[in-house]
Amino acid sequence: MKTIKYLGLAGLAAASLFASQAFASMCPMGFHGQPTCIATTNAYGEATLEQSLGAAGTHGSIFSAGNGINPYTQQLNPSSYWSVGGTGGSENTVMLTLTGNASTLQYGIFDPTDVNNKLMLFNGGAAGYTTSLKTNGAGGFAATYYASSNPLDPSSGHAVATFNSGNLFGYYLQVGNTFYYSDKSLNSNGTPRVVTYAGDGSNKIALTHGWFTPGEYLQAWEDGTDFDYNDFVVMVESVHPVPEPGALGMFGAGALLIGLFAGLRRRRENA
Repeated sequence: MKTIKYLGLAGLAAASLFASQAFASMCPMGFHGQPTCIATTNAYGEATLEQSLGAAGTHGSIFSAGNGINPYTQQLNPSSYWSVGGTGGSENTVMLTLTGNASTLQYGIFDPTDVNNKLMLFNGGAAGYTTSLKTNGAGGFAATYYASSNPLDPSSGHAVATFNSGNLFGYYLQVGNTFYYSDKSLNSNGTPRVVTYAGDGSNKIALTHGWFTPGEYLQAWEDGTDFDYNDFVVMVESVHPVPEPGALGMFGAGALLIGLFAGLRRRRENA
């Protein structure tokens, strides 16, 4: 387990490239991947992301069947903003936590129009815990929390939030007073803090005994400075990434409506 992460030479070299590596093909020594460079080794004796997503039987793999996922070549891009599918509901499950921050980290979704408007999905990183996310499609979201790693146990409560962006949101990871976002432009130096992988039905998840199928995604987060992206791995399902032009279009439509409302209000006040 990592109790304290430090910024080594390799981490420093990687950090210097992250701001401009959106479509870069070059990574510093000890790193590999596109569009995000991922450390190929670590100094903590834990499984690397390559091992965690490796073929069934690989040390530390989360899969019980299948050939695994290549974390360097099978990254999903872009994956900054998301929306819930037609069912209006999404299940979220913690797959893996390899960080000394596990008991204090927080994970959830945020309003793209106001990053301070958030809805927590997990408080702590215990593997197997689940949270259900529901939306009315018009900006209303509700999270239902489950009290243990047994999804059949009664829920332990719920929380709600209203976003100004309709059925559009980003994901965040909070470590102490620091927030990391799925939209890398919101992170310090534009550094990617999460890499995402899409299911294709060829791998079975050991924890849930189910197949990792289309419409399901694994998010692998980095909470420190070694950029091995194995600190917090969560599965989200019944969601889909919204391409950047689509997200920008929704932002633009929202801004247009706000402008029209402000104009009408001024006219009424001057009437």
